[in-house]
Amino acid sequence: MIRRRLCCLLLLAAGGYFIMLYDFQGLRFLFGCVICIPLVSFLFLIPMSLGCRAYLAADREAVMRGEILEAKVTVENRGALPVPRVLLELYWNVPGEREAKVRKWLNCMGMREKEIFVSEVSAMHCGQASLELARARVCDYLGLFSLPVRKKGRAEICITPVVTPVASTVEAAYSQTLQGGGGEREGDMLLRDFQPGDSLHRVYWKLMARGGDDLQVRDFERSSSVSLFLHFSDELKTRPDVWDRYLDRAVSFLYFLAEECRQTIQISVEVVWRQGNALFRCAILDGDAVQAWACALLREAAVGTALLEEEIPLLEQGWHMEEDCRLYFGEQCVYEE
Repeated sequence: MIRRRLCCLLLLAAGGYFIMLYDFQGLRFLFGCVICIPLVSFLFLIPMSLGCRAYLAADREAVMRGEILEAKVTVENRGALPVPRVLLELYWNVPGEREAKVRKWLNCMGMREKEIFVSEVSAMHCGQASLELARARVCDYLGLFSLPVRKKGRAEICITPVVTPVASTVEAAYSQTLQGGGGEREGDMLLRDFQPGDSLHRVYWKLMARGGDDLQVRDFERSSSVSLFLHFSDELKTRPDVWDRYLDRAVSFLYFLAEECRQTIQISVEVVWRQGNALFRCAILDGDAVQAWACALLREAAVGTALLEEEIPLLEQGWHMEEDCRLYFGEQCVYEE
């Protein structure tokens, strides 16, 4: 299109130069055609741009890291004139990578016709991605001018972690904890008097601040559930490769826990994590709930219920995963890379 515009400008300049030198009727007629024909083509372009529509739609709202996502752009010509060419530009913004641009020309759309362009994109890091139809323009019959068409297209895509089978050592450790009663979680809080040998972590200091005289200790009833405490900081999210590996391990183990507990021992599973300055817990019923929780975590959406800060030492007595992807049950390291 740029070459055609340059040729048209050069032809106009040459025609104007010869008309100034000579008084030829033919050159004047040629000069008029060079001006009038592009002008008529531009006038036809106006109703074509008003009659065209472009829509963007993604086939899924969440994809696993490395999977292919199909983006469909539907271009519809509602006008009474055929459309010679339509330019489409898609922008694919993904976490941890440079912005990718997809450019496509659609040719020769007749009256009342619809054409669909399918583009395949993928992402290599977990997080929130966006797919946007940045440009949609229709060109005139000579290819000299273009005007924008009405477009509607922006999709938010969640790139979720990769789920893999857990290691055999993790399965063996999980079986041992069930046999020894480790499948239970510290649950509802009760208060009792302090006794020699009790940990200072269990002292309920808030009650002392309210004017209590005697030391009170938090005691917990057993409840039939399994907890996984994810210990990570905000700085870990700034390192895409390490963050991906951590999420892969955590989500894979949650899938394992959810399926094992649902099919075998019929107990619930919950995940506990820190978001900002607060702790949250979320119940995991099955594999779909794991996917929903991972998407909410990556989107930084509100999910789960708040948790007391004092319960962290008790959570660390059960299943917990550190930033180096080591999985612990209490003080015992169950899995490391």
